[in-house]
Amino acid sequence: MKKRITADAVRQYAAASRDTAAIHLNAEAAAKAGYERPIAHGMYIMGLAQSLYLAEHQALWIHDYSMKFLKPLFIDTMASFDFEACEDTIHVTVTTETGEVIALGSFSVKESF
Repeated sequence: MKKRITADAVRQYAAASRDTAAIHLNAEAAAKAGYERPIAHGMYIMGLAQSLYLAEHQALWIHDYSMKFLKPLFIDTMASFDFEACEDTIHVTVTTETGEVIALGSFSVKESF
């Protein structure tokens, strides 16, 4: 599944989570931190992966999750969320449009009630 990471979505996440760190919202602050442009929150990426998966698998419930971030995911990037099932564990890989792997994770699922 592909999803464009927009500045508006990151601003909404920052407001909801109260994580208003400037590297997520301000190009100048991101540049001072060594990034080419603002970056998405890790928790936003993780939550987005869960939401995208559950949108296609509505009878399941996620009860355990982990994700390792390898690189920052910049604002205004098309991200691919690829899922691979192995019994009740779902492995997720997040990549950019250039094929860079941004994050690797997994979560356990079970049937919802």
